[in-house]
Amino acid sequence: MSPPKTAFKFIVQDKESALFLMPVDGDVGFTPWAHKAGHFDGAAEASDTAALNCHEGFFVTQVVCSDDGIIGTP
Repeated sequence: MSPPKTAFKFIVQDKESALFLMPVDGDVGFTPWAHKAGHFDGAAEASDTAALNCHEGFFVTQVVCSDDGIIGTP
């Protein structure tokens, strides 16, 4: 059995509510769970999306993802 594929992605957390951005029907929603957060390919893409949806500030965090979801931070 081969190990799962892993990749570095970025997630966004709203500073005021502490909720994470997630995709919802082609739009952006919020979730309290990091493992359900939307995965961005780059920090710039994550920051641009956060700037439009997180009005009191945000955190962009790099995470290691596998086929099963987030497995940790680098």
